[in-house]
Amino acid sequence: MRVARLIQSLALLAPLTLPAAVALAHHSTVAIYDAGRTVEVAGIVREISWRNPHGLLLLETSDAAGASVVWEAEMPATVVLRILGIRQDLISVGDRVTLAGSPARNEEPAMAARNVLLATGYELAFGGNVPYFPAGRNGNLIGREYDDSNVDAAIASADGIFRVWSTNMTDRAAFPMFKGGYPINDAARAVLADWDPLDNELLHCGTKGMPLIMITPAPLEFVRDGDLIRMRMEEYDARRTIHMNPAAEPPTEPSQMGFSRGRFEGETLVVETSGIRAQIFDPDGVPQSEQIRLVERFTPNADFTRLDYRISVTDPAYFTEPFELSRYFIWKPEMTVQAYDCLERDWN
Repeated sequence: MRVARLIQSLALLAPLTLPAAVALAHHSTVAIYDAGRTVEVAGIVREISWRNPHGLLLLETSDAAGASVVWEAEMPATVVLRILGIRQDLISVGDRVTLAGSPARNEEPAMAARNVLLATGYELAFGGNVPYFPAGRNGNLIGREYDDSNVDAAIASADGIFRVWSTNMTDRAAFPMFKGGYPINDAARAVLADWDPLDNELLHCGTKGMPLIMITPAPLEFVRDGDLIRMRMEEYDARRTIHMNPAAEPPTEPSQMGFSRGRFEGETLVVETSGIRAQIFDPDGVPQSEQIRLVERFTPNADFTRLDYRISVTDPAYFTEPFELSRYFIWKPEMTVQAYDCLERDWN
């Protein structure tokens, strides 16, 4: 395994605190970890790195013969922990913990951690906030805690759709949005047959374009800027520009986010996007071509606490017919768009 190299590289990072698996789905690690199995490992925390798009914890354990074994545990991104309200000081190097999660498919001592049993008897649950450890082993799930210092300012500045929107990580209607089952054609199947999930651009920083960036669990904000609407997205520090002037001219070359033109239909923001560079459509290697066309609808509820999102996809190069994806965002005034601290990982 690559544990020695990881320990060496992690030594260069400030050991912070815990991360995990609820958001691993949006970075295509399904091919790396077996979600159909659960392993449980107890030991001493030797290294912790709080990073995006995933955190990393190294846990020293002993095998049946008493020899030391270091397990590598993928944990959630720092932004996901913030959304879940899980503090970063709950695990420290030297703590004895028990991890439960999905093991690596290659049988290496590695996992995508879903639950952590702390030495205090309290349990951290990533994702559905559901305890794993049976009664008698766990005390209570750690409660959610949020920084509310921004709340008053966020409420005062909110204006219709123009505010920061967040993700409900515990509802599959909200996250993830890409769930497969698209009407792909033979050309797409041929691309998928050659796709290597370990040689995947989505495992690197800053490579997620339209429409895949809209799977984001991280906060995003709509900002007015003259006859433009700016979308500030925390994940990868991504930015989108929506042109509200119907006379705006698109560029001649395709780009990662494409050219977006918008209009309001009542309270619904309708955005049509084309000129998108050919890239991966979803986390599992489905392709998209430069023929792809998108129509998005952002529809708030009456009190602007929820933003329903529907996107219509047309790409005759890889899909047999147009289709729709959907999710929703929620307004949590304590959430802000922050800088994204992305760390490249070696997945080989």
